[in-house]
Amino acid sequence: MRATEEDIEAFVAEQWPAFLTDAQRLISIDSSLDAEHAALGAPFGPGPRAALDEALAIAQRMGLEPHDGDGYAGFADLPGESGQQIGVIGHVDVVPAGEGWDFDPFSLTCKDGVLVGRGTSDDKAPLLTALYGLKFWLDRGANLRHAVRFIFGCNEESGMGDVPYYLEHNDAPDFLFTPDAEFPLCYGEKGQFGATITSGIIEGAITSFTAGTAPNAVPGIARAVVCVDAENLPKADRIEVSSCEEGTLVTATGIAGHASLPEGTLNAIGILCRYLVSAGVCSGEENAWLQFAASMAECTDGAIADVACSDADFGNLTSVVGMMNKVNGAFVMTEDIRFPAAITGSELSTAFEALSHVQGASIAVTACKDPFVVDPDTAPVRALMDAYCSTTGKKVRPFTMGGGTYAREFPNAVSFGPAEEGAYPVPSWVGGMHAANEGIAEEELKRALRIYVRAFGNLAEVEDLHK
Repeated sequence: MRATEEDIEAFVAEQWPAFLTDAQRLISIDSSLDAEHAALGAPFGPGPRAALDEALAIAQRMGLEPHDGDGYAGFADLPGESGQQIGVIGHVDVVPAGEGWDFDPFSLTCKDGVLVGRGTSDDKAPLLTALYGLKFWLDRGANLRHAVRFIFGCNEESGMGDVPYYLEHNDAPDFLFTPDAEFPLCYGEKGQFGATITSGIIEGAITSFTAGTAPNAVPGIARAVVCVDAENLPKADRIEVSSCEEGTLVTATGIAGHASLPEGTLNAIGILCRYLVSAGVCSGEENAWLQFAASMAECTDGAIADVACSDADFGNLTSVVGMMNKVNGAFVMTEDIRFPAAITGSELSTAFEALSHVQGASIAVTACKDPFVVDPDTAPVRALMDAYCSTTGKKVRPFTMGGGTYAREFPNAVSFGPAEEGAYPVPSWVGGMHAANEGIAEEELKRALRIYVRAFGNLAEVEDLHK
């Protein structure tokens, strides 16, 4: 099924105010994980539950049939004629807002051509953009060859506990894409390795240490409370010192970002650890741990554990320390690694266990997923690539990446949009995924909408979604 450029442009202009209204409804909900208040029908807390309800309501208003997957992952269906099903999956949960925002993170702000708010780029607005791409055909009464199912996940950011539940109760779509990465199309993802490294009990000047809001984000803020007078601490770049009731609060400011893309970030944990060591206020045990933690936070290629590697499909291994807190006298640090096929999760576990042992620390592996790749030359992949190329006029190849999306959880799946690096530059104050001032160019989302319109039309012409 083909649509004219004029029809698509008219649709985008007509529907954009409604899109912004729906985006505001979703983004206004703090849908970060709240395990403390999890309940029957809300396994990830009331925020993800509320966001799921809103997403299902939007889909129903468009003409899709909504289904509540017990609060794990809801879905909305459009029937087809072939007996095969196209899946689209995105997530309505978000990482915690964190600090450093210049705007209300849970309100959609339009400024300088940018949409700002938690979920504008990851993944509420992109999911809506794909949904509106289907709406183009719904509004025209088109009969689609294949059924379409939009799946609204509620736990992508903190473990993907939603997908196993979904697949336990539903068949996997015959082909699926997720609007949760970049254009043109990602046909493979690096492996994912996660671990928690815990020191022994360490006594000294540090009474509190807090950094990071999620393991899969480079922290932009790190804080420590130390038992020393503020006037005795030196000045330093990216360091703020102030007196507090418990002693002196030391705050380090870095540059936050997604764990899969550490280039250009600056880990606040490393900044704070280096400062505390240089200030000369900590005990020998504290200094040893702080130096280790700083080295870990500063090393983003795995060289510290002798696991740096790369391959042709996936490029370099990346490594990020996302969180570090002092808990019951011990320091607890998270490690997030995205790895190519040149190394295995077992090898990573062995290497980091040995490294932790040298520091007198224990390690617990929290995630270990192999890399995955699909054939980029199948008909549905070509259909998506044609939608991108015909919209943009570009002739490019699909790619692989280090980020983790829902695509790896399904047998025949890719990630597809919504953004493209460098396509729509944004002001320097705009943050990326998981960062403060998370935002995306409004024109970038409009272009994505045009691409998704064509994508659904192209997929309707594919005879067999498996070939």
